[in-house]
This record gives sequence, C-alpha cells and structure tokens, in this order.
Amino acid sequence: MPAKIAFYAPLKSPDHPIPSGDREIARAMMKALRLAGYQVTLATETISYQKRPSSTLFCERRAACEAERDRLLGAWSHTPATAPDLWFTYHPYCKAPDWIGPAVSQAFGIPYVTAEACRTRQATDADWAEARAAVQAAVAGAAANFCLKPSDRAYLESFLDDPGMIVPLPPFIDTAAPAPQAPPPVPFDNDAPLLLAVGMMRPGAKMASYRALATILSGLAARRWTLVVVGDGPGRADVEAMFSELPAGRVFFAGALPKPEVAGWMGAADIFVWPGLGEAFGMSYLEAQALGLPVAAYAAAGVPVVVTPASGLLAPEGDVEAFRANLARLIDTPALRQAIGAAGRTNVADHHSIEAAARLFKHTLDPLLERARQSRRQR
Repeated sequence: MPAKIAFYAPLKSPDHPIPSGDREIARAMMKALRLAGYQVTLATETISYQKRPSSTLFCERRAACEAERDRLLGAWSHTPATAPDLWFTYHPYCKAPDWIGPAVSQAFGIPYVTAEACRTRQATDADWAEARAAVQAAVAGAAANFCLKPSDRAYLESFLDDPGMIVPLPPFIDTAAPAPQAPPPVPFDNDAPLLLAVGMMRPGAKMASYRALATILSGLAARRWTLVVVGDGPGRADVEAMFSELPAGRVFFAGALPKPEVAGWMGAADIFVWPGLGEAFGMSYLEAQALGLPVAAYAAAGVPVVVTPASGLLAPEGDVEAFRANLARLIDTPALRQAIGAAGRTNVADHHSIEAAARLFKHTLDPLLERARQSRRQR
C-alpha cells in the first residue's frame, strides 16, 4: 500500500481559486509526490498567512490552526488507519508559519518535511519575530527541508546545526499540462515580433516589474514589435497608465487567463519579456522555456535559478540600457531567438521537469518512511 502523505500549504491552499505562483508550485509538488508513488491528500485548507503585522490577526490565525490541529489529531487517533505516514509542508515562512504539522508529526511518530522554507525581507524583524521563531523551530525539527534556491539555502544554513537536512530541489513544472489554446486574433502588425509579459497586477514587486518594462520599451519605440500583457489585479489601471505613452496599437492587455490560454500566447509569441524584480524564481519563465520561447529579464532575485545564460538574455538588475540592448538583439535577430528558445526547451527537460522532482522526492522520502516504520515496530 502506498505511503500516505499529508500535504499542507499554510500560505494558500493549492485549491485556491485565484491563480498564483505559490498555488501552482504547491499543485505541482502534490503531483510530483503522486508520480513518486505516494498517496497524497491535502491535510487542511486552514491558513496561517497574514499579509501585514497584526497581533490580533496573529492570535486569531494561530488559534484557528491549533483548533484544526486538535481536530486532525482526534480524527486520526479515532481511525489510525487513515493517519498519514509523513507530513509535508510547502512554503512556511514568517507570514505563514506551520502550527499544525510539527505537532501531528510528533504525536504519530512520522517524519516532518518542508519545502521552500524561506525568509522574506521585512522592514522590522520585531514584527515577525514570534512567527519566524516558530518556523525555525519547525524547520530545525524536520527530517528534510527541500530548498529551491541559493538564498533560501543560505538562510537555512544560518540557523540549522546540520546542513545535511537541506535537500536541493530545482524548481520544476509539469510539461504534460493541458494543450495550449490558440489565442484570439488581435489588431497587431503581424510581421512584427510579438513580445509577451505575464504577471499579476498587484502592489510590490509585480508593479515594479511592470514599471521597469514600460521604461525599457519606451526606449525601443522606433523598432517594430508588439506586446501582449497577460495578468490582472487591483493595479491594472496603474499598469495601463504606465504603457500609455507607448505608440498606439503596440500593447494589448489580455487580462487574467487560464493556463491553456496563457500557453497559447506563449506558443504564438516570439520573446518572453519580464524584468523579474523580486521574483522568487518565476514559474512563467520555465513555462515559456518549455515552449521554446527565449527570455529577456534581469538577473534579479531567483531568476538565474531557472533561466540560464543559454536560455535567456539576463541584464544586471536595474541596468535599463543593458536590458534594452538584449531585447533589441532578440527583436532584430530571428536566428538568435530560435537558438535561445531551443536551449530553453533543453534546460527545462534536463533540469526542471516534474519527473526529475518525483525521482528526488522518492530518493529522499523512502528512507525517512522506512526509518519511521522501523521505529514504530520497536516501540
């Protein structure tokens, strides 16, 4: 019988209706665990996330999680056959600590595992100190911590006694996703290279990337290109205003789209262009590369984790002129676009496939599960 894994995402449920990178990664991890041969269930949709510091909300979230913890312990104690063999928490951090998994794991003597435990940069550490301490205690007690990027590894190494608990996991996507859906016709210059940008329109890093892209494109108005922007959100009016100074008829706002339609635009485009300021790594970069789309971006945050020098042209962060020069080369040179696009396909197939992630999960988790079984037999 397959080992049972209880999966938990304290930030956002994998079944949340609003698309996001966090949700997509969580769903991909659940699928990879199933490909590895495990029986995976979503343990709970109770979240601990709070966007901004609030002692009142902090206490409310913790109380709700503790109540859910007690409910799960009661249910699984009443029917032990349904209890999990391993608890897997995705993306615990100071704004979304895991107040459920460690207690469940200790009560049932099962391995506790995390993925993408990280630290965000906040204005004041004091605001998040209690939650960060809870995350660090959970991570320190984990049997394994899957780490998706170098900055997260550096954070984990700053407080873990045993770096061997850190397991590198390259970001990955499911290339067997639903077939791309052809995009609708738009009144564009069909002979001009089609640029594509994909990003939610919300305050913070996403808006900073939109602002940077508008500035970059303003210096390339003399060249022939058109841009499709996929995304929506509370900042849409501001984003449209950012691009309003560009020549008329050059930018089309497609809104938020389901994945098959996004893939359709990627298949129709010539260049994927997204600055990537503050991106953890950016799943859209992997999706674009998988479809043979060359990337233009900044070498910012986690972007170089998924975009190699062969699969994209990365400018130093904040260097507008270097970004423009890279994008101009891609606009002007079809052969370069083709070569970089081909390298992107290879990059994803060799290093960022869901099959590779499934193999790593199995290689790491099977020994943990076996040790836990032996320990229970010896009691």
